[in-house]
Amino acid sequence: MTLKNRFVLKNGLALLFLFSLMAAYAMPSLGVNFRSSSSRRASDKNTMNAVLDILRENRTGLASAEEFKLAQVITGESEAHRIDPLFILALIKTESTFYNWSRSLNGALGLMQILPSTGRGIASELNLKWAGNETLLDPFMNVKMGIHYFSTLKDRFNDDTARTLAAYNIGPTYLSSNMDAGMDVTGGFVKKVLENYRDMKERVEYN
Repeated sequence: MTLKNRFVLKNGLALLFLFSLMAAYAMPSLGVNFRSSSSRRASDKNTMNAVLDILRENRTGLASAEEFKLAQVITGESEAHRIDPLFILALIKTESTFYNWSRSLNGALGLMQILPSTGRGIASELNLKWAGNETLLDPFMNVKMGIHYFSTLKDRFNDDTARTLAAYNIGPTYLSSNMDAGMDVTGGFVKKVLENYRDMKERVEYN
């Protein structure tokens, strides 16, 4: 190999490494890492406490005991689906500003703003009792269903965070039918969730 070829190869590998780093920092990883049992228990407790603190700082419309249970549900369901609980909090903040009784103009309900038509299908998948709109105003059911729905979208869109968030916001069918037309999936909603997520991670890491 000539000196010139070695130089090109060396610099090419350096650029490849740099681009890999840029890609990693451009879009956050939402997974939960495996840990030893003792460190995991400590970390889970710290995460649950962080989630509870954030809930209690906001107007949820729930009693203190309900907020405690909600923090447990958010943490448990998030980790069961290998998603960072802080990311789910960021999604909830963007969707409903943590207010359990939120109703959107198009009829989406609850903390994770689920449409009744979507909720009925999720309840069927999870073998949950569907009692109409009131099901989505149960904070524990809403979060369980919302995290499951987000996880299915994450699988459908190959762990692409931006597309998964866009699908959660506007619907997977609409998103899929417009992606080929060059739809921008990094719009306001996606950016807001990611900003909220970064803020929450920085806060927890700082504390």
